[in-house]
Amino acid sequence: MNAEDVILEVSHLEKSFGSHDVLRDISFQVAKGDVVSVIGASGSGKSTMLRCVNLLETPTGGSILYHGEDITDPKINVPAYRSKVGMVFQSFNLFNNMTVLENCMVGQIKVAGRKKEEAEEKAMAYLKKVDMDAYINAKPRQLSGGQKQRVAIARAMVSHPRLLLADEPVASLDPVTGRQILTLLQDIQRTEGVAILMNSHNLDQSRAVSTRLLGLHAGRIVLDSVPAAVTDADLARIYGGAESEAAP
Repeated sequence: MNAEDVILEVSHLEKSFGSHDVLRDISFQVAKGDVVSVIGASGSGKSTMLRCVNLLETPTGGSILYHGEDITDPKINVPAYRSKVGMVFQSFNLFNNMTVLENCMVGQIKVAGRKKEEAEEKAMAYLKKVDMDAYINAKPRQLSGGQKQRVAIARAMVSHPRLLLADEPVASLDPVTGRQILTLLQDIQRTEGVAILMNSHNLDQSRAVSTRLLGLHAGRIVLDSVPAAVTDADLARIYGGAESEAAP
């Protein structure tokens, strides 16, 4: 992996809530062209890790480098950093009182300072890319779960991020719709050149769309592998092993 291709480098990341250690010595890289899926049982630390990367949680220790800049530095401009990193949530997090188009424009205007005309042009471009341009006047309550996630992806992409974070993006969707959303994310990675780091509860779907799998168990990474190389023993260590087996 060339150093210039590395978008995100997490080194010895730690996160504790009081006396409870949730993440322990987490280290990995995400490079240009990567679709990295994080797998693991509930409570393994997947969501906390992603929230640390987006600074929704403050790491207890370690470093998170975005293009070589440590974003855990107290002097970091957090809104500026987040404008470069898109985020897609399991619960969509759309504004229910806004239309589809407004949901994709508001952040551009209020955070990025874009003019309304430019914000609308960019929003329409990505809504068309995710096949939601026919629904620009709809409110979220009028949409299916899959449609809401398509809008959420468009909203995340309007800032042209180099890295897209997705926290269980298909967990609340039926299997067919979930596969469609993951395929859409894969297509966006290929056409937009954005790297993707996402949590996933579905191993088979993750294998189908990912370039790498990270396995978490008890707050530690116990697997970093291409999907084809993952064995049953690896899965037992991730999902069924004792905590002592998670030690490096």
